[in-house]
Amino acid sequence: MRPIAAAFFFLSTLCAAKFLVVAGNGQAQGVSQGSNTAAAASEVNMKLLEQACQHSPRKDLCIETLEKDPNSKGADLTGLAFVAIRLAAAMASDVDEHMRSLLIHNATTLDPTIQQGLADCIEHYSDANEQLDDCVEAISTHNLEEVELWVNVAISDADLCDSSLGGEKSVIKAKNEAFRLSCNNILSIVKVLPAHK
Repeated sequence: MRPIAAAFFFLSTLCAAKFLVVAGNGQAQGVSQGSNTAAAASEVNMKLLEQACQHSPRKDLCIETLEKDPNSKGADLTGLAFVAIRLAAAMASDVDEHMRSLLIHNATTLDPTIQQGLADCIEHYSDANEQLDDCVEAISTHNLEEVELWVNVAISDADLCDSSLGGEKSVIKAKNEAFRLSCNNILSIVKVLPAHK
């Protein structure tokens, strides 16, 4: 199991256990309070999302993206950071897969310069995924400076991919921009985590 997958499995299990303990305590104190606790854990805390996304260049998109993810329900700021890392890693994998598909299906028709650009981009996105794996470990140990470092390196990988493609306007450049925004969501959350202040 990849480190990022293992961390999210652990996080999901931890959130479920926390929910069961909170719900169990609420039932011991009364049905109505238990219902309120269960309802709160099954909803996304919009105030927390506002706080988490306040430093994002696209705050609206950051909130929308995190709100749609079911793992955001009942998550604290650290949990939202894990969600943002997972979303960025999924996006990096999508870009990588798209480029590999282009190379495989168009190997004989692509200009050699574009082929080389795609090959370079694949290498950059492989590196970006490794950086995001490192972010999971750094968040787990609350080493926020390392998280910022690895996320910025991943953003640089997307920039290098753009450079590898030269002046070509393409779906990949749009995907690179979406990936950078996703990485900026991580940085926004890290800025408001308690140890960072």
